[in-house]
Amino acid sequence: MTSPSTLDAVAKQQTRLRPTLDQVYIIAALMLIVLRPLLTPIPPHDFWWHMATGRVILETGTIPQNDLFSYTRAGEPFFNQGWLAQLLMALIHRIGGLPLIIVVQALVLALAYGLLLRLCILRTNRIRACVAILLLVTMPLSFDNWTVRPQTYVFPLFAGFLTVLTGYRLGMARRLWLLPILMALWVNMHGSFVLGLGLIGIVFAGETIKRWRGAPGPRLDVPLIVWGAATAAATLLNPRGVEVLGYVTNLIGSSQVTDLVTEWSPPTVRDINGAIFFLFLIVAALTLIYARTRPDLTDLVLFGAFLWLALGATRNIVWLGFVATPLLAVQATTLLPPPPQRRFQGVPAMNAALIGLLALLLLIGSPWVKPALLPPETGALIAKGTPVAATRALQELPQRPQRLFHAMSYGSYLIWAAPEQKVFIDPRIELYPFEQWRDYILLGQGVEVEALLAKYRIDGMMLSIEEQAPLLEYARTRADVWREVYADEETVVLVRSGG
Repeated sequence: MTSPSTLDAVAKQQTRLRPTLDQVYIIAALMLIVLRPLLTPIPPHDFWWHMATGRVILETGTIPQNDLFSYTRAGEPFFNQGWLAQLLMALIHRIGGLPLIIVVQALVLALAYGLLLRLCILRTNRIRACVAILLLVTMPLSFDNWTVRPQTYVFPLFAGFLTVLTGYRLGMARRLWLLPILMALWVNMHGSFVLGLGLIGIVFAGETIKRWRGAPGPRLDVPLIVWGAATAAATLLNPRGVEVLGYVTNLIGSSQVTDLVTEWSPPTVRDINGAIFFLFLIVAALTLIYARTRPDLTDLVLFGAFLWLALGATRNIVWLGFVATPLLAVQATTLLPPPPQRRFQGVPAMNAALIGLLALLLLIGSPWVKPALLPPETGALIAKGTPVAATRALQELPQRPQRLFHAMSYGSYLIWAAPEQKVFIDPRIELYPFEQWRDYILLGQGVEVEALLAKYRIDGMMLSIEEQAPLLEYARTRADVWREVYADEETVVLVRSGG
């Protein structure tokens, strides 16, 4: 005779094998989040130099504090704040190469936005509406910041801060102890750790004002003050201590960063990402205007603070997406009719089939399967514009240039693939002085060519046909001086004749 405990176990197993439509919504959202990075090749900018630095840390056991990769700034001090993320990237690559890097990137994003979805569901209890808002509103707003780099590795930490602080706002202060732990990781991975302190400060201010206005709870919440102070102290748990705060301040105030890097410039409707951002603001404004309840004060202050950051720099839009989504979910669901007591949950077999279909798409899109099934243009793991073949050709030269001029993004890949080839410049924007960036732009545009080539004693060039066509045209008119040793549809490599 079967025991009651065995029957309960069988019943639970059958329930797990009969997914509801609500579960399909959640699983589908997470799978679609995973699918995006799986199908996106790694771009040739920040990723490679971070990987190269992680390799140095892994091989030497020390964090570089001076430039190792360029000939123009060799030995100059360089504050490498994201060392822990770089080390993780290098370890992942050593274990499973680029395919594992891409899969981990997908899982990191799924964790971050899964936490955000959970937060929205917790506050609204409307699973399908929250999934729709996440996929149709938040995702398009955030896609531009999903490249593989240390910034995305801290997305789960930002979402973790939001989760803990929302629990505190709902009367669950017992998880505040997690904040210093999350901060200790964050401060060693990315300069955005200051946003964690901002979240604590805004939540404290908003909740204190609400309580002074008559909301339940003590007027001065001691646990948040204590754990907030501990979190602030945790920012010192990094190899350079308090210097990390100076690094962030100098980075934000650096003219070459704010003036030259497009993602540090304000959003504009003249590009697709800016247009999506302003469309999002219109949707958010309409939602707040027509919602049937007034927004929570703390939610509103969070939204306003991060909107101000997003209006100042495109790279901050992704953080606005995190803090705005719960607010929009709460306000938008007030416009919907109450859910029925017994909601239609679909046919379990069909639900399971749909999940299986999405799982098949993930399998096809995985970096181990995709290159074999899709054409090279769509199945590649490395984005077009990465000078893989050109770098290989450069390494095969019997006498390589010692002072190579090249496209900025090429510098990042050279640091990784040809570390013996010192670079002119690379995406470490704050390392190079503004004058050098000016010279880089002028030379690439074919301006003051002779003077700048002499100034930096350039004996070789790896040029992007798309970005540096004027300089390439100049070099081709001086075939007596510059000899082409490699060319493809994207890149041309030239060396001085006789050198």
